[in-house]
Formats: sequence, C-alpha cells, structure tokens
Amino acid sequence: MKDLDQSPLGTAINPERMERILERDKQEIEVEREIEELSKEPVSTGRRKERAQAVRKISRKYYEIANGMVEDAMYSEAIELYSKSIAVLKKGGNRTAVDSYFNRAITLAMMGYPKMALDDLKIVSRTKPPKADVYFVKGQIFESLGREKLAERMYKKSLDIDPNFYRAAHSLANIHLR
Repeated sequence: MKDLDQSPLGTAINPERMERILERDKQEIEVEREIEELSKEPVSTGRRKERAQAVRKISRKYYEIANGMVEDAMYSEAIELYSKSIAVLKKGGNRTAVDSYFNRAITLAMMGYPKMALDDLKIVSRTKPPKADVYFVKGQIFESLGREKLAERMYKKSLDIDPNFYRAAHSLANIHLR
C-alpha cells in the first residue's frame, strides 16, 4: 500500500487529501457567499471601515485556502485563488495583497512562469519596509534563468536588508564558486 500512496493514483484517492480538498471547497463556497452578501449591502460612508475589514478578511481567506492548495500541489487552483485574493482587495480597498502577490509569484515560478513571477515580485518590492525574501526569490528566479549577475545583485540586496539571511548568503557563495 505504501507504493500506491506515492503514485499519482494513490495521491488522487488519498482520503486525507480528499478531506482537505472538500474542506477547502466548503471554505471557498463560504467566502463566495460572504462576497455576495457584501455586494448586496449599500455602500454607505458610515460603514466604510467595517466594509474594508470584511474585504480584507475575505482576501485573507482566499490566501489561506490557496496556501493549502499549494501544499497539495494544486498549483493552478492556488494561483486562481491568490488572484481572487488580490482582486477582492483591489476592488474593495486601497491596500495591496502583498502576501498573495508574493505566494502567487513563488507558485508561478515553480510552474515555470518566471516573467509572471517577476511581475508579481516587482509589485511586492514596492512595499515598505523592503523584505529580504522578495529579493532572495528574485535571485532564485534569475539564477534559474542563467542570469547570474542579476541573481548576484538580488542576493546582495537581500543580505543588505537581512545580513543573517542564510539562504541568500549560501546562494551568493554558490554563484561565486562557479
């Protein structure tokens, strides 16, 4: 049975995985209902703050569901939900869904879409304060594309932000060894 668990068929019929998928489907339906309810409410200036909070909560739920999909290697579905998280926040407020952009970028890079990933990371890198992991991921993408000078620059930026970022230091050292 252990061999079956590692096969695509075993993964597809894994009861724990199926339960997680069903739970995420329920959560997504619940979020869609929340959006529907929110859209029925008149936009009044008195409830603007509560509405903005509800929008952020919905965006976060999409983000969390998408993270679970990534854990189950459901990358296309995760990208769709990260995109929904971003769209909800764009439509309902003036905030940027930084976490959703970042995780969507990583997922896009894993799927072989480096240009799209870099576009998302560009948006994330505009936020303050700068985050070392954003530049690290950019470095990883550039390195995978064979653009070592750009990768080196990104790893150095990452280390400027966080001098103790081991993975960036290790990746930079590996480039220098070549």
